Amino acid sequence: MGSFLMTIQKTQDAENVTKLPARLDTNAAPELKALLLAAAGVVAGGHTKLDASEVDYVGGLCLQLLLSSPCEVTCCSAKAAEAFTLFGVYRQLVGQEGSGEA
Repeated sequence: MGSFLMTIQKTQDAENVTKLPARLDTNAAPELKALLLAAAGVVAGGHTKLDASEVDYVGGLCLQLLLSSPCEVTCCSAKAAEAFTLFGVYRQLVGQEGSGEA
Protein backbone atom coordinates (compact mmCIF):
# COMPACT_ATOMS: atom_id res chain seq x y z
CA MET A 1 0.00 0.00 0.00
CA GLY A 2 1.46 3.35 -1.05
CA SER A 3 1.55 6.19 1.43
CA PHE A 4 0.40 9.68 0.69
CA LEU A 5 1.65 12.77 2.42
CA MET A 6 -0.64 15.17 4.21
CA THR A 7 -0.10 18.77 3.20
CA ILE A 8 -1.80 21.40 5.31
CA GLN A 9 -1.24 25.03 4.44
CA LYS A 10 -2.49 27.85 6.64
CA THR A 11 -3.78 30.96 4.90
CA GLN A 12 -4.06 34.41 6.42
CA ASP A 13 -7.76 34.08 7.35
CA ALA A 14 -7.25 31.02 9.63
CA GLU A 15 -8.27 28.72 6.81
CA ASN A 16 -6.31 25.54 6.20
CA VAL A 17 -6.04 23.66 2.94
CA THR A 18 -5.29 19.94 2.87
CA LYS A 19 -4.39 18.34 -0.46
CA LEU A 20 -6.09 15.00 -1.07
CA PRO A 21 -4.27 12.13 -2.81
CA ALA A 22 -5.09 11.17 -6.40
CA ARG A 23 -6.67 7.83 -5.52
CA LEU A 24 -9.25 7.63 -2.76
CA ASP A 25 -9.88 3.88 -2.76
CA THR A 26 -10.27 1.31 0.03
CA ASN A 27 -6.50 1.06 0.51
CA ALA A 28 -6.30 4.82 1.09
CA ALA A 29 -9.14 4.88 3.66
CA PRO A 30 -7.04 4.44 6.85
CA GLU A 31 -4.66 7.20 5.85
CA LEU A 32 -7.53 9.43 4.70
CA LYS A 33 -9.19 8.97 8.09
CA ALA A 34 -5.97 10.04 9.83
CA LEU A 35 -5.60 12.98 7.45
CA LEU A 36 -9.18 14.15 8.12
CA LEU A 37 -8.77 13.84 11.89
CA ALA A 38 -5.55 15.85 11.73
CA ALA A 39 -7.06 18.43 9.37
CA ALA A 40 -10.09 18.93 11.61
CA GLY A 41 -7.88 19.57 14.63
CA VAL A 42 -5.14 21.72 13.09
CA VAL A 43 -6.42 25.12 14.14
CA ALA A 44 -9.03 25.58 16.83
CA GLY A 45 -11.69 27.87 15.46
CA GLY A 46 -10.23 27.68 11.95
CA HIS A 47 -11.80 26.14 8.87
CA THR A 48 -10.19 23.36 6.87
CA LYS A 49 -10.79 22.83 3.16
CA LEU A 50 -9.82 19.73 1.23
CA ASP A 51 -8.13 20.33 -2.12
CA ALA A 52 -9.40 17.66 -4.52
CA SER A 53 -7.72 19.13 -7.61
CA GLU A 54 -5.61 15.99 -8.18
CA VAL A 55 -8.21 13.36 -7.28
CA ASP A 56 -8.85 10.91 -10.13
CA TYR A 57 -10.78 8.17 -8.27
CA VAL A 58 -13.24 8.23 -5.37
CA GLY A 59 -14.45 4.98 -3.81
CA GLY A 60 -17.42 4.49 -1.52
CA LEU A 61 -15.48 4.04 1.72
CA CYS A 62 -13.45 7.23 1.25
CA LEU A 63 -16.61 9.03 0.20
CA GLN A 64 -18.17 8.06 3.55
CA LEU A 65 -15.14 9.47 5.36
CA LEU A 66 -15.37 12.73 3.41
CA LEU A 67 -19.08 13.00 4.19
CA SER A 68 -18.46 12.47 7.91
CA SER A 69 -15.78 15.15 8.00
CA PRO A 70 -16.54 18.77 8.90
CA CYS A 71 -14.13 19.83 6.14
CA GLU A 72 -15.35 21.35 2.86
CA VAL A 73 -14.00 20.05 -0.44
CA THR A 74 -12.66 22.67 -2.83
CA CYS A 75 -10.81 22.82 -6.14
CA CYS A 76 -12.28 19.59 -7.51
CA SER A 77 -10.74 17.84 -10.45
CA ALA A 78 -13.20 16.93 -13.21
CA LYS A 79 -13.15 13.28 -12.08
CA ALA A 80 -13.78 14.18 -8.42
CA ALA A 81 -16.65 16.49 -9.37
CA GLU A 82 -18.10 13.76 -11.60
CA ALA A 83 -17.85 11.15 -8.82
CA PHE A 84 -19.46 13.46 -6.25
CA THR A 85 -22.25 14.24 -8.72
CA LEU A 86 -22.84 10.56 -9.56
CA PHE A 87 -22.98 9.71 -5.85
CA GLY A 88 -25.43 12.63 -5.38
CA VAL A 89 -23.30 14.42 -2.77
CA TYR A 90 -21.67 17.23 -4.75
CA ARG A 91 -23.51 20.02 -2.92
CA GLN A 92 -22.91 18.43 0.48
CA LEU A 93 -19.17 18.17 -0.06
CA VAL A 94 -18.37 21.14 -2.26
CA GLY A 95 -21.10 23.59 -1.33
CA GLN A 96 -23.05 25.84 -3.59
CA GLU A 97 -20.42 28.47 -4.36
CA GLY A 98 -18.71 26.27 -6.95
CA SER A 99 -15.64 24.10 -7.00
CA GLY A 100 -13.02 25.92 -9.01
CA GLU A 101 -12.67 22.78 -11.10
CA ALA A 102 -9.26 22.10 -12.56
